[in-house]
Amino acid sequence: MRILVKQQLLTTLSIVILLSVSLSSCKKFLELKPENAITKEDFFKTKDDATAAIIGCYDGLQGTVTQALTWGEIRADLVNFPITNTLYMQNLDKTLSYCDWRSVYNMIGRVNLVIEFVPRIPGFDNNFSDADSKKIVAEAKFLRALGYFYLVRTFKEVPLVLQAPSSDDVKYFLPKSPADSILNQIEADLLEADASIPTAYNSNPETRGRATKAAVNALQADVYLWRAKYQLAADAAQKVLANTAQYQLVPGADWLTIFSQKNSTESVFEVQFDNGINENNGLRGVVGTTNNILINYFNGEKDLMRGLYNTYTQGNGAWKYNGLTNNNTAISRTANDPNFMVYRLPDVMLMKAEALVFLGSPEQKREAITLIDTVRARVALAPYDETKGGFLNGNSDPALMIDIIMKERAMELAHEGKRWFDLVRIATNTNKPEFLIDRVVLSRIVGDRQLIRSRIIDPRSWYLPIAQSEIQANNQLVQNPFYR
Repeated sequence: MRILVKQQLLTTLSIVILLSVSLSSCKKFLELKPENAITKEDFFKTKDDATAAIIGCYDGLQGTVTQALTWGEIRADLVNFPITNTLYMQNLDKTLSYCDWRSVYNMIGRVNLVIEFVPRIPGFDNNFSDADSKKIVAEAKFLRALGYFYLVRTFKEVPLVLQAPSSDDVKYFLPKSPADSILNQIEADLLEADASIPTAYNSNPETRGRATKAAVNALQADVYLWRAKYQLAADAAQKVLANTAQYQLVPGADWLTIFSQKNSTESVFEVQFDNGINENNGLRGVVGTTNNILINYFNGEKDLMRGLYNTYTQGNGAWKYNGLTNNNTAISRTANDPNFMVYRLPDVMLMKAEALVFLGSPEQKREAITLIDTVRARVALAPYDETKGGFLNGNSDPALMIDIIMKERAMELAHEGKRWFDLVRIATNTNKPEFLIDRVVLSRIVGDRQLIRSRIIDPRSWYLPIAQSEIQANNQLVQNPFYR
Protein backbone atom coordinates (compact mmCIF):
# COMPACT_ATOMS: atom_id res chain seq x y z
CA MET A 1 0.00 0.00 0.00
CA ARG A 2 1.58 3.27 -1.14
CA ILE A 3 0.49 5.75 1.51
CA LEU A 4 0.49 8.81 -0.69
CA VAL A 5 -2.04 7.42 -3.12
CA LYS A 6 -5.58 8.27 -2.03
CA GLN A 7 -7.20 5.06 -3.18
CA GLN A 8 -4.64 3.00 -1.32
CA LEU A 9 -5.03 5.08 1.82
CA LEU A 10 -8.73 4.32 1.67
CA THR A 11 -7.72 0.67 1.74
CA THR A 12 -6.17 1.38 5.13
CA LEU A 13 -9.47 2.92 6.17
CA SER A 14 -11.32 -0.20 5.11
CA ILE A 15 -8.96 -2.31 7.19
CA VAL A 16 -9.80 -0.31 10.27
CA ILE A 17 -13.49 0.42 9.85
CA LEU A 18 -14.22 -3.26 9.33
CA LEU A 19 -12.82 -4.05 12.75
CA SER A 20 -15.22 -5.34 15.33
CA VAL A 21 -14.28 -7.45 18.29
CA SER A 22 -15.79 -9.97 20.64
CA LEU A 23 -14.66 -8.98 24.11
CA SER A 24 -14.09 -11.57 26.81
CA SER A 25 -12.70 -11.11 30.28
CA CYS A 26 -10.56 -14.20 29.92
CA LYS A 27 -8.65 -12.77 26.93
CA LYS A 28 -5.61 -10.55 27.18
CA PHE A 29 -5.94 -7.20 25.42
CA LEU A 30 -3.41 -8.03 22.76
CA GLU A 31 -5.00 -11.39 22.01
CA LEU A 32 -8.22 -9.76 20.86
CA LYS A 33 -8.80 -10.26 17.16
CA PRO A 34 -11.08 -8.40 14.71
CA GLU A 35 -14.17 -10.35 13.70
CA ASN A 36 -17.77 -9.85 12.58
CA ALA A 37 -17.15 -7.26 9.87
CA ILE A 38 -19.54 -4.29 9.86
CA THR A 39 -20.10 -1.35 7.60
CA LYS A 40 -18.41 2.03 7.67
CA GLU A 41 -21.66 3.75 8.61
CA ASP A 42 -22.02 1.65 11.76
CA PHE A 43 -18.45 1.94 12.96
CA PHE A 44 -17.06 4.31 15.63
CA LYS A 45 -20.33 4.24 17.54
CA THR A 46 -19.51 2.15 20.62
CA LYS A 47 -16.90 1.47 23.25
CA ASP A 48 -16.13 -1.84 21.55
CA ASP A 49 -15.53 -0.01 18.27
CA ALA A 50 -12.96 2.22 19.97
CA THR A 51 -11.24 -0.81 21.46
CA ALA A 52 -11.19 -2.58 18.12
CA ALA A 53 -9.76 0.47 16.37
CA ILE A 54 -6.86 0.91 18.79
CA ILE A 55 -6.14 -2.83 18.54
CA GLY A 56 -5.85 -2.25 14.82
CA CYS A 57 -3.21 0.39 15.51
CA TYR A 58 -1.12 -2.03 17.56
CA ASP A 59 -1.57 -4.59 14.80
CA GLY A 60 -0.15 -1.97 12.44
CA LEU A 61 2.77 -1.43 14.83
CA GLN A 62 3.56 -5.13 14.67
CA GLY A 63 4.06 -4.74 10.94
CA THR A 64 6.79 -2.12 11.43
CA VAL A 65 9.25 -3.97 13.62
CA THR A 66 11.40 -5.60 10.95
CA GLN A 67 12.00 -2.22 9.29
CA ALA A 68 12.60 -0.56 12.66
CA LEU A 69 15.31 -3.07 13.53
CA THR A 70 16.81 -2.90 10.04
CA TRP A 71 16.95 0.89 10.05
CA GLY A 72 18.43 1.11 13.52
CA GLU A 73 21.08 -1.62 13.38
CA ILE A 74 22.43 -2.85 10.05
CA ARG A 75 24.38 0.24 9.00
CA ALA A 76 26.17 0.56 12.35
CA ASP A 77 29.20 -1.14 13.89
CA LEU A 78 27.88 -4.05 15.96
CA VAL A 79 26.85 -6.53 13.24
CA ASN A 80 28.36 -8.32 10.23
CA PHE A 81 26.87 -9.01 6.81
CA PRO A 82 28.21 -10.25 3.48
CA ILE A 83 29.37 -7.60 1.03
CA THR A 84 26.27 -8.32 -1.03
CA ASN A 85 24.19 -6.51 1.61
CA THR A 86 24.08 -3.01 0.18
CA LEU A 87 22.70 -1.44 3.36
CA TYR A 88 25.59 -2.82 5.41
CA MET A 89 28.03 -1.72 2.69
CA GLN A 90 26.49 1.78 2.66
CA ASN A 91 25.81 1.43 -1.07
CA LEU A 92 22.20 2.46 -0.85
CA ASP A 93 19.70 1.51 -3.51
CA LYS A 94 16.36 3.35 -3.62
CA THR A 95 14.67 0.34 -5.23
CA LEU A 96 15.33 -2.06 -2.35
CA SER A 97 13.09 -2.95 0.57
CA TYR A 98 14.98 -1.05 3.26
CA CYS A 99 13.71 2.21 1.67
CA ASP A 100 10.11 1.07 2.07
CA TRP A 101 8.21 3.17 4.59
CA ARG A 102 4.76 1.78 3.84
CA SER A 103 4.41 -0.28 7.01
CA VAL A 104 4.94 2.80 9.18
CA TYR A 105 2.49 4.91 7.20
CA ASN A 106 -0.01 2.06 7.32
CA MET A 107 0.10 2.28 11.11
CA ILE A 108 -0.09 6.08 10.99
CA GLY A 109 -3.19 5.86 8.77
CA ARG A 110 -4.90 3.67 11.35
CA VAL A 111 -3.84 5.95 14.17
CA ASN A 112 -5.17 9.05 12.41
CA LEU A 113 -8.57 7.35 12.15
CA VAL A 114 -8.61 6.77 15.90
CA ILE A 115 -7.58 10.36 16.64
CA GLU A 116 -10.35 11.76 14.41
CA PHE A 117 -13.25 9.41 15.05
CA VAL A 118 -12.95 8.00 18.59
CA PRO A 119 -13.74 11.39 20.23
CA ARG A 120 -17.19 11.20 18.59
CA ILE A 121 -18.14 7.95 20.29
CA PRO A 122 -19.23 9.41 23.68
CA GLY A 123 -22.07 11.08 21.77
CA PHE A 124 -23.35 7.65 20.75
CA ASP A 125 -22.44 5.38 23.69
CA ASN A 126 -23.17 6.38 27.28
CA ASN A 127 -20.81 3.65 28.46
CA PHE A 128 -17.87 5.40 26.79
CA SER A 129 -16.95 8.69 28.42
CA ASP A 130 -14.86 11.62 27.24
CA ALA A 131 -12.17 10.42 29.65
CA ASP A 132 -12.24 6.97 28.02
CA SER A 133 -11.93 8.61 24.62
CA LYS A 134 -8.96 10.71 25.72
CA LYS A 135 -7.13 7.61 26.96
CA ILE A 136 -7.45 5.82 23.64
CA VAL A 137 -6.56 8.93 21.64
CA ALA A 138 -3.51 9.32 23.91
CA GLU A 139 -2.39 5.81 22.97
CA ALA A 140 -2.87 6.67 19.31
CA LYS A 141 -0.86 9.87 19.60
CA PHE A 142 1.98 7.96 21.24
CA LEU A 143 1.97 5.47 18.37
CA ARG A 144 1.91 8.26 15.78
CA ALA A 145 4.81 9.97 17.51
CA LEU A 146 6.77 6.72 17.61
CA GLY A 147 6.14 6.07 13.93
CA TYR A 148 7.24 9.53 12.88
CA PHE A 149 10.30 9.35 15.12
CA TYR A 150 11.48 6.27 13.25
CA LEU A 151 10.78 7.98 9.94
CA VAL A 152 12.51 11.28 10.75
CA ARG A 153 15.62 9.53 12.06
CA THR A 154 15.76 7.28 9.01
CA PHE A 155 14.81 9.61 6.13
CA LYS A 156 15.04 13.03 7.88
CA GLU A 157 12.32 14.72 5.79
CA VAL A 158 9.07 12.85 5.13
CA PRO A 159 5.42 13.71 4.42
CA LEU A 160 3.61 14.68 7.62
CA VAL A 161 0.19 13.04 7.33
CA LEU A 162 -2.09 14.06 10.20
CA GLN A 163 -5.57 13.58 8.76
CA ALA A 164 -7.51 10.35 8.60
CA PRO A 165 -7.95 8.74 5.17
CA SER A 166 -11.69 9.29 5.30
CA SER A 167 -12.93 11.93 2.90
CA ASP A 168 -12.35 13.75 -0.37
CA ASP A 169 -11.26 16.82 1.57
CA VAL A 170 -8.01 15.21 2.69
CA LYS A 171 -4.96 15.97 0.57
CA TYR A 172 -2.98 12.80 0.02
CA PHE A 173 -0.24 13.83 -2.37
CA LEU A 174 1.92 15.60 0.16
CA PRO A 175 5.46 16.97 -0.12
CA LYS A 176 8.06 16.29 2.51
CA SER A 177 7.99 18.35 5.68
CA PRO A 178 11.18 19.67 7.28
CA ALA A 179 12.61 17.50 10.04
CA ASP A 180 11.98 20.20 12.65
CA SER A 181 8.30 20.36 11.72
CA ILE A 182 7.98 16.61 12.14
CA LEU A 183 9.83 16.67 15.46
CA ASN A 184 7.65 19.55 16.67
CA GLN A 185 4.57 17.48 15.90
CA ILE A 186 6.06 14.50 17.72
CA GLU A 187 6.67 16.64 20.78
CA ALA A 188 3.12 18.01 20.64
CA ASP A 189 1.59 14.54 20.32
CA LEU A 190 3.58 13.29 23.28
CA LEU A 191 2.67 16.23 25.49
CA GLU A 192 -1.01 15.60 24.75
CA ALA A 193 -0.62 11.86 25.29
CA ASP A 194 1.12 12.37 28.63
CA ALA A 195 -1.89 14.27 29.96
CA SER A 196 -4.37 11.41 29.52
CA ILE A 197 -2.58 8.11 29.13
CA PRO A 198 -2.77 5.47 31.90
CA THR A 199 0.18 4.55 34.09
CA ALA A 200 -0.68 0.84 33.92
CA TYR A 201 -3.35 -1.59 32.71
CA ASN A 202 -5.06 -4.66 34.14
CA SER A 203 -2.32 -7.16 33.25
CA ASN A 204 1.44 -7.16 32.97
CA PRO A 205 1.50 -7.87 29.20
CA GLU A 206 -0.86 -4.94 28.66
CA THR A 207 1.26 -2.64 30.81
CA ARG A 208 4.41 -3.60 28.90
CA GLY A 209 2.72 -3.84 25.50
CA ARG A 210 0.41 -0.83 25.45
CA ALA A 211 1.34 2.81 25.64
CA THR A 212 1.71 4.06 29.21
CA LYS A 213 2.98 7.24 30.85
CA ALA A 214 6.41 5.66 31.14
CA ALA A 215 6.43 4.75 27.45
CA VAL A 216 5.47 8.32 26.58
CA ASN A 217 8.17 9.71 28.86
CA ALA A 218 10.82 7.35 27.47
CA LEU A 219 9.99 8.43 23.93
CA GLN A 220 10.04 12.07 25.04
CA ALA A 221 13.52 11.57 26.49
CA ASP A 222 14.67 10.02 23.21
CA VAL A 223 13.20 12.84 21.11
CA TYR A 224 14.61 15.56 23.33
CA LEU A 225 18.01 13.89 23.30
CA TRP A 226 17.88 13.73 19.49
CA ARG A 227 17.21 17.49 19.45
CA ALA A 228 19.90 18.28 22.06
CA LYS A 229 17.26 19.51 24.53
CA TYR A 230 19.19 17.99 27.38
CA GLN A 231 17.35 19.30 30.43
CA LEU A 232 14.02 18.22 28.98
CA ALA A 233 15.52 14.81 28.13
CA ALA A 234 16.82 14.34 31.66
CA ASP A 235 13.50 15.40 33.17
CA ALA A 236 11.48 13.05 30.95
CA ALA A 237 13.80 10.13 31.70
CA GLN A 238 13.55 10.80 35.43
CA LYS A 239 9.77 10.40 35.29
CA VAL A 240 10.34 6.81 34.20
CA LEU A 241 13.09 6.14 36.71
CA ALA A 242 10.98 7.52 39.55
CA ASN A 243 8.38 4.77 39.10
CA THR A 244 10.36 2.17 41.01
CA ALA A 245 7.24 0.19 41.89
CA GLN A 246 6.62 -0.62 38.24
CA TYR A 247 10.12 -0.69 36.76
CA GLN A 248 13.12 -2.52 38.24
CA LEU A 249 16.26 -3.95 36.66
CA VAL A 250 16.20 -7.69 36.12
CA PRO A 251 19.00 -9.48 38.05
CA GLY A 252 22.07 -10.02 35.92
CA ALA A 253 21.89 -13.80 36.12
CA ASP A 254 18.44 -13.60 34.52
CA TRP A 255 19.39 -11.06 31.85
CA LEU A 256 18.41 -13.26 28.88
CA THR A 257 14.92 -13.73 30.31
CA ILE A 258 14.23 -10.10 29.40
CA PHE A 259 13.97 -11.43 25.85
CA SER A 260 13.25 -15.13 26.23
CA GLN A 261 10.36 -14.76 28.67
CA LYS A 262 9.18 -11.28 27.59
CA ASN A 263 7.51 -8.45 29.54
CA SER A 264 10.06 -8.30 32.34
CA THR A 265 10.10 -5.84 35.23
CA GLU A 266 12.43 -3.54 33.29
CA SER A 267 10.34 -3.45 30.13
CA VAL A 268 8.84 -0.03 29.45
CA PHE A 269 7.37 -0.77 26.03
CA GLU A 270 7.76 -3.80 23.80
CA VAL A 271 5.80 -4.84 20.73
CA GLN A 272 3.95 -8.06 21.49
CA PHE A 273 3.92 -11.24 19.41
CA ASP A 274 2.49 -14.69 20.08
CA ASN A 275 2.78 -17.59 17.67
CA GLY A 276 -0.17 -19.21 19.45
CA ILE A 277 -2.48 -16.62 17.89
CA ASN A 278 -0.52 -16.43 14.62
CA GLU A 279 1.39 -13.26 15.46
CA ASN A 280 4.90 -13.72 14.08
CA ASN A 281 7.74 -11.58 12.75
CA GLY A 282 11.08 -11.76 10.97
CA LEU A 283 13.27 -10.40 13.77
CA ARG A 284 15.28 -13.60 14.18
CA GLY A 285 16.91 -13.15 10.79
CA VAL A 286 17.50 -9.40 10.66
CA VAL A 287 20.78 -8.62 12.38
CA GLY A 288 23.21 -11.11 10.81
CA THR A 289 26.18 -12.05 12.99
CA THR A 290 27.82 -10.14 15.81
CA ASN A 291 30.76 -7.89 14.99
CA ASN A 292 34.10 -8.37 16.71
CA ILE A 293 33.85 -4.79 17.95
CA LEU A 294 31.05 -5.85 20.28
CA ILE A 295 32.57 -9.22 21.14
CA ASN A 296 35.79 -7.47 22.15
CA TYR A 297 33.80 -5.15 24.41
CA PHE A 298 32.31 -8.15 26.20
CA ASN A 299 35.59 -10.05 26.39
CA GLY A 300 37.57 -7.02 27.53
CA GLU A 301 35.12 -6.42 30.38
CA LYS A 302 34.72 -10.13 31.13
CA ASP A 303 30.99 -9.52 30.82
CA LEU A 304 29.64 -13.05 31.26
CA MET A 305 26.03 -12.05 31.84
CA ARG A 306 25.42 -10.15 28.59
CA GLY A 307 28.03 -11.65 26.24
CA LEU A 308 28.29 -15.21 24.97
CA TYR A 309 24.96 -17.12 25.04
CA ASN A 310 23.14 -13.90 25.87
CA THR A 311 23.64 -11.28 23.19
CA TYR A 312 25.36 -13.71 20.82
CA THR A 313 26.19 -17.39 20.59
CA GLN A 314 28.87 -19.65 19.12
CA GLY A 315 29.50 -18.62 15.55
CA ASN A 316 28.62 -15.06 16.61
CA GLY A 317 24.94 -15.44 15.78
CA ALA A 318 22.56 -12.96 17.38
CA TRP A 319 20.89 -14.54 20.41
CA LYS A 320 18.47 -11.99 21.87
CA TYR A 321 15.73 -12.88 19.40
CA ASN A 322 16.67 -16.55 19.09
CA GLY A 323 17.75 -17.82 22.48
CA LEU A 324 15.80 -19.47 25.28
CA THR A 325 18.78 -20.55 27.41
CA ASN A 326 22.03 -18.77 28.25
CA ASN A 327 24.42 -21.69 28.53
CA ASN A 328 26.28 -23.91 26.11
CA THR A 329 23.19 -26.00 25.41
CA ALA A 330 22.02 -22.99 23.38
CA ILE A 331 18.36 -23.90 23.05
CA SER A 332 16.66 -21.57 20.59
CA ARG A 333 13.02 -20.65 20.23
CA THR A 334 11.13 -22.64 17.63
CA ALA A 335 8.56 -19.95 16.81
CA ASN A 336 9.16 -16.64 15.07
CA ASP A 337 7.52 -14.61 17.81
CA PRO A 338 10.10 -12.72 19.88
CA ASN A 339 8.84 -9.39 21.15
CA PHE A 340 10.47 -6.25 19.80
CA MET A 341 11.96 -4.14 22.56
CA VAL A 342 11.28 -0.43 22.08
CA TYR A 343 12.25 0.88 25.52
CA ARG A 344 13.49 -0.70 28.70
CA LEU A 345 14.89 0.69 31.91
CA PRO A 346 18.67 0.60 31.18
CA ASP A 347 18.05 2.43 27.91
CA VAL A 348 16.28 5.21 29.80
CA MET A 349 19.01 5.32 32.45
CA LEU A 350 21.72 5.71 29.84
CA MET A 351 19.70 8.34 27.96
CA LYS A 352 19.50 10.36 31.15
CA ALA A 353 23.22 9.86 31.75
CA GLU A 354 23.97 11.20 28.27
CA ALA A 355 21.78 14.25 28.85
CA LEU A 356 23.46 14.96 32.18
CA VAL A 357 26.95 14.77 30.66
CA PHE A 358 26.00 17.33 28.04
CA LEU A 359 24.45 19.56 30.70
CA GLY A 360 27.90 19.43 32.18
CA SER A 361 28.01 20.51 35.82
CA PRO A 362 30.15 18.39 38.18
CA GLU A 363 27.02 17.37 40.10
CA GLN A 364 25.24 16.32 36.91
CA LYS A 365 28.23 14.34 35.70
CA ARG A 366 28.45 12.56 39.06
CA GLU A 367 24.80 11.59 38.71
CA ALA A 368 25.54 10.31 35.21
CA ILE A 369 28.35 8.16 36.60
CA THR A 370 25.97 6.69 39.17
CA LEU A 371 23.49 5.77 36.42
CA ILE A 372 26.19 4.13 34.31
CA ASP A 373 27.50 2.20 37.29
CA THR A 374 23.99 1.00 38.19
CA VAL A 375 23.63 -0.54 34.73
CA ARG A 376 27.04 -2.17 35.14
CA ALA A 377 26.51 -3.34 38.70
CA ARG A 378 23.58 -5.59 37.84
CA VAL A 379 25.90 -7.58 35.53
CA ALA A 380 28.75 -7.57 38.08
CA LEU A 381 31.08 -5.17 36.25
CA ALA A 382 33.44 -2.80 38.03
CA PRO A 383 32.26 0.78 38.67
CA TYR A 384 33.63 3.86 36.93
CA ASP A 385 33.16 6.07 40.01
CA GLU A 386 36.58 7.03 41.36
CA THR A 387 35.28 6.84 44.93
CA LYS A 388 34.63 3.13 44.27
CA GLY A 389 37.90 2.32 42.54
CA GLY A 390 37.14 3.72 39.09
CA PHE A 391 38.49 6.76 37.26
CA LEU A 392 35.53 9.06 36.58
CA ASN A 393 34.48 12.06 38.66
CA GLY A 394 32.51 15.27 38.29
CA ASN A 395 35.37 16.92 36.44
CA SER A 396 35.96 14.14 33.92
CA ASP A 397 36.21 14.94 30.21
CA PRO A 398 32.69 14.94 28.71
CA ALA A 399 33.96 13.33 25.50
CA LEU A 400 35.42 10.44 27.50
CA MET A 401 32.16 10.02 29.37
CA ILE A 402 30.13 9.96 26.14
CA ASP A 403 32.47 7.29 24.76
CA ILE A 404 31.84 5.23 27.89
CA ILE A 405 28.08 5.69 27.65
CA MET A 406 28.14 4.59 24.00
CA LYS A 407 30.12 1.51 24.96
CA GLU A 408 27.62 0.70 27.70
CA ARG A 409 24.74 1.20 25.29
CA ALA A 410 26.46 -1.16 22.85
CA MET A 411 26.83 -3.93 25.43
CA GLU A 412 23.37 -3.48 26.91
CA LEU A 413 21.28 -2.64 23.83
CA ALA A 414 23.05 -4.30 20.89
CA HIS A 415 20.73 -5.74 18.24
CA GLU A 416 17.73 -3.79 19.56
CA GLY A 417 17.62 -1.27 16.71
CA LYS A 418 19.38 1.52 18.63
CA ARG A 419 22.97 1.71 17.46
CA TRP A 420 22.79 3.57 14.14
CA PHE A 421 20.51 6.18 15.67
CA ASP A 422 22.89 6.54 18.64
CA LEU A 423 25.83 7.19 16.32
CA VAL A 424 23.90 9.68 14.18
CA ARG A 425 22.64 11.52 17.27
CA ILE A 426 26.04 11.98 18.90
CA ALA A 427 27.84 12.83 15.65
CA THR A 428 25.19 15.41 14.80
CA ASN A 429 24.79 17.00 18.23
CA THR A 430 28.54 17.33 18.76
CA ASN A 431 29.17 18.39 15.15
CA LYS A 432 31.77 15.62 14.93
CA PRO A 433 30.99 13.42 11.90
CA GLU A 434 34.05 11.33 12.67
CA PHE A 435 32.27 9.97 15.76
CA LEU A 436 30.08 7.93 13.43
CA ILE A 437 32.44 7.55 10.50
CA ASP A 438 35.41 6.17 12.44
CA ARG A 439 33.35 3.62 14.34
CA VAL A 440 31.56 2.30 11.28
CA VAL A 441 34.75 2.14 9.20
CA LEU A 442 36.67 0.31 11.92
CA SER A 443 33.96 -2.35 12.11
CA ARG A 444 34.38 -3.36 8.46
CA ILE A 445 37.07 -5.63 7.04
CA VAL A 446 40.30 -3.84 6.18
CA GLY A 447 39.86 -4.16 2.44
CA ASP A 448 36.47 -2.40 2.55
CA ARG A 449 37.30 0.45 4.87
CA GLN A 450 38.35 3.08 2.38
CA LEU A 451 35.26 2.43 0.28
CA ILE A 452 32.95 2.57 3.31
CA ARG A 453 34.51 5.84 4.45
CA SER A 454 33.92 7.41 1.05
CA ARG A 455 30.25 6.44 1.20
CA ILE A 456 29.48 7.95 4.62
CA ILE A 457 31.83 10.95 4.67
CA ASP A 458 28.90 13.23 3.81
CA PRO A 459 26.40 13.37 6.73
CA ARG A 460 23.55 13.63 4.22
CA SER A 461 24.29 9.99 3.36
CA TRP A 462 23.35 8.95 6.90
CA TYR A 463 19.68 9.18 5.87
CA LEU A 464 18.10 6.72 3.47
CA PRO A 465 16.83 7.62 0.02
CA ILE A 466 13.09 7.72 -0.56
CA ALA A 467 11.90 4.61 -2.37
CA GLN A 468 11.75 5.13 -6.13
CA SER A 469 8.19 3.77 -6.17
CA GLU A 470 7.08 6.58 -3.84
CA ILE A 471 8.73 9.24 -6.00
CA GLN A 472 6.92 7.87 -9.05
CA ALA A 473 3.57 7.74 -7.24
CA ASN A 474 3.72 11.26 -5.82
CA ASN A 475 5.08 14.10 -7.90
CA GLN A 476 5.20 16.30 -4.80
CA LEU A 477 8.07 14.24 -3.41
CA VAL A 478 11.68 15.23 -4.01
CA GLN A 479 14.48 12.73 -3.49
CA ASN A 480 16.70 13.27 -0.46
CA PRO A 481 19.64 15.58 -1.25
CA PHE A 482 22.46 13.05 -1.23
CA TYR A 483 20.72 10.82 -3.81
CA ARG A 484 19.66 13.39 -6.41
